Amino acid sequence: MEQIDKREVISALADGQLHGEAFARGVELATTDAAAREAWHAYHLIGDVLRTGELARCAPPEQFLGRLQERLRGEQVVTITNVQPVARAPRDAANDGVFRWKVVAGVASVAAVSAFAWTVIAGVPRPDAGQLAAAPVPPAGTVLTGTSRGVMIRDPRLDEFLAAHRQLGGAAVAPAGYLRNATFDGQGR
Repeated sequence: MEQIDKREVISALADGQLHGEAFARGVELATTDAAAREAWHAYHLIGDVLRTGELARCAPPEQFLGRLQERLRGEQVVTITNVQPVARAPRDAANDGVFRWKVVAGVASVAAVSAFAWTVIAGVPRPDAGQLAAAPVPPAGTVLTGTSRGVMIRDPRLDEFLAAHRQLGGAAVAPAGYLRNATFDGQGR
């Protein structure tokens, strides 16, 4: 009758149903009694087999530990003393004998140095660069004319060209599709 009570306590412990004092008594029983440990192992084996059939073949842990300890006693212990570092012979690189890799490396080096130099030179301001936002200087012969709309820049050569071609093209200098509202008014300038 006492064995049945032990198994019920271990079963309840495996199912997570014990709390407080009963839990402490179940853990103590599982650690001190060999029959209780076998029941603990059996209940966990049953649960594992119910979840997956691959674990059905199993030996009790005492047999496994006994075989392991027996094999460890039979092993020889090897100690190593006076270990000298292994000197390795220097080896050539895998592509050392291939000349084209040396050419590729040289070209890549020259390209990298050129890119760096280009960046440095482009970033240095030149003393003759001048001011970037300076007003453009009109070409020689350009005339500034004041009108009711403001100051206009006039080129005398352009005025001569427009006057010479006024009689050929009528009022428009360009084709009608290109300039629709452009007229030449020599007096109203």
